[in-house]
Amino acid sequence: TEESIEHVRAIIAEHGSDAWWSMDTAELLPPSHQAEAEDWERGRDTMDVWFDSGSSWNGVAKSWGGGQALGYPADMYLEGSDQHRGWFQSSLLTSVAAQGKAPYKTVLTHGFVLDEKGFKMSKSLGNVVDPKQVIDGGKNQKLEPAYGADVLRLWVSSVDYSGDVRVGGNIMKQVSDAYRKIRNTLRYLIGNMFDFDPAKDTVPYENLASVDKWMLGQVTKVQA
Repeated sequence: TEESIEHVRAIIAEHGSDAWWSMDTAELLPPSHQAEAEDWERGRDTMDVWFDSGSSWNGVAKSWGGGQALGYPADMYLEGSDQHRGWFQSSLLTSVAAQGKAPYKTVLTHGFVLDEKGFKMSKSLGNVVDPKQVIDGGKNQKLEPAYGADVLRLWVSSVDYSGDVRVGGNIMKQVSDAYRKIRNTLRYLIGNMFDFDPAKDTVPYENLASVDKWMLGQVTKVQA
C-alpha cells in the first residue's frame, strides 16, 4: 500500500538500506499493520537490478520529489551496445506497462574501448590504457612518451563511437604523427597570411571559386 511504501521509504532515508535486514519485521510495517507482524515475512530476495534501474525514468524524467524533473519521455537514452538487452529493454518494459509508452524518444549506443589487439581491457591482463598516462607519459618517457591532451582529443574525434574502438601505444603514435602534420600545415597557412588585410584583400563571395564557396558552407555548418 502507499502507507507501507512510505513507511519503508522513511526508514531507509534515515537508517539506510541495511535497515531492511537489521530491523524487526514489526518495525518495518506501518503502524496500522504492526500488530500483525507475526503474519508477515519480509522478502529476502534481491530486487532485479534491471528492474531497479529500468524504473529510474519515474524518479528522474517523470517526477523528482520537490525538484524539477528532466522531462518525460526523455529525449535520448545513451549507453553501451550491451544495454539493448539491459537498461534499454527494462526501461521500455516498465514504462510501457505503467504509462503505455516508451520512456525515451530515441536511444544511442556506443561501442567499447579495447586494446590494440582487440581484447577487452583488464587489470589482470595488464592491458589497461590510462588516459592520464597518454597525456603525461609513463615512467619511461622513451617507451611511454607524453602525447598531450590534444592528441588524445584527436584520437577521440577520429574514431567511430558506434562500434568498438582500439587504442594503444602504436595507435597513439600514429595519431600523434597526424596531429603534427595538421598543426604544421595550419602554421604554414597562417604564416602565409601574415600581411592579409580583410579590408582590401577579401574576395567578394560572388567572385570565389566553387570549392571556396563549398568550404565556407562547411565552416558555417560547423559553427552552427
